[in-house]
Amino acid sequence: MGQQPIYLLIFYTEGFPHDEGYDLSKTSNDIKRVLSGVFTDIFDFTPRKLKKIPGSENFCNSFESELLLNPGLDKVGNGDFKSFLIQHFLKQIPENSILIYHDSNFEKYPQYWQTDWIKIIETCNFLMDSNSSDFFIPWEERNFKGGFPLVKHFGKRYTTEFFFSESKIRNIIENSPMLTSNRIIIRNTSESRKFFHYYNHINENKDLLSKWPNPSPHPEFIHHCPEQHTLNLLVYKYILDGKLEPTFPKFRFLHRKMRLDDSLEEYQNLPLLNYMKSKK
Repeated sequence: MGQQPIYLLIFYTEGFPHDEGYDLSKTSNDIKRVLSGVFTDIFDFTPRKLKKIPGSENFCNSFESELLLNPGLDKVGNGDFKSFLIQHFLKQIPENSILIYHDSNFEKYPQYWQTDWIKIIETCNFLMDSNSSDFFIPWEERNFKGGFPLVKHFGKRYTTEFFFSESKIRNIIENSPMLTSNRIIIRNTSESRKFFHYYNHINENKDLLSKWPNPSPHPEFIHHCPEQHTLNLLVYKYILDGKLEPTFPKFRFLHRKMRLDDSLEEYQNLPLLNYMKSKK
């Protein structure tokens, strides 16, 4: 039996005159050169290439309001390209193969190179199997005032209320730690395809991704992380609906290194765990 197929999906901008982002073409070429022997195939996409995919009309378009802490993200759909490309490629690759979406800015975060690429299939399956899930999205790093960044810090309440109308539930979610969307691991199954189809459907509602409306911002709101916020809320909705374990995702990567060693740290979202126990 051959090795389990595994695919890498990256999105990068080319800069002027092709788009309004930073030119990451060299980084993309470095990724393909260094990691081509690790993956069955590497899918590298730019805004120009994405727009050639049927059904892309509502994705990777400009927003009016700039996101100051994520310069240029407003020019590529506030990150909606992630869900669009993920759901597109899950239809293209073999059943039970692995797809990793990976942010392409290895220049900003050179620690990405220190992932254990040789054991990447083992690492991916461990992370998914440990969560009894066909996808894995890690916790954010503990780098916000000595603790975790929380949903209320980086997600607008307008979007949170779209998912959770009950104030008690919303309070628990707003005070839950954020998951990062810089690396998303997926085993291609019917269940994972449902999740990412739903994620992409949500991101078609641009009011949820845009800077405005945000009529009642949380007092501790700092900055809007658009598609990361919708992904977080969908994961928490799945947990509350019993479709994911209450302990999901269990792990975070220290210093952005994806490895099965001391770089992997466990964490528990106790407020949510206690709430889920009280429902039994």
